[in-house]
Amino acid sequence: MEIEVKRLASEQEKLDRDWRRIPFLLSFVVTSIPAYLLWGGWAALYAILFTPCLVIAATYLVGVRRAETRAAMAELQRALAEQKRAEH
Repeated sequence: MEIEVKRLASEQEKLDRDWRRIPFLLSFVVTSIPAYLLWGGWAALYAILFTPCLVIAATYLVGVRRAETRAAMAELQRALAEQKRAEH
């Protein structure tokens, strides 16, 4: 169980790093410029509309995974604490 707690802690660090990177996804709006130049206004509009969808989806997915990881880690830590109390 201790190994699993360490693995979850490592995963939590990675998810926290991903969470901090989400605002940088807004930079995808810049793709509307080459889309406009290559394919016209509709492609630029799609690129502009795609950006908030990307940010919202990433926020949801990373947020849910962070919550699941925190809950699993708390559950394992409780189980470890109970196991240690039972041993003593």
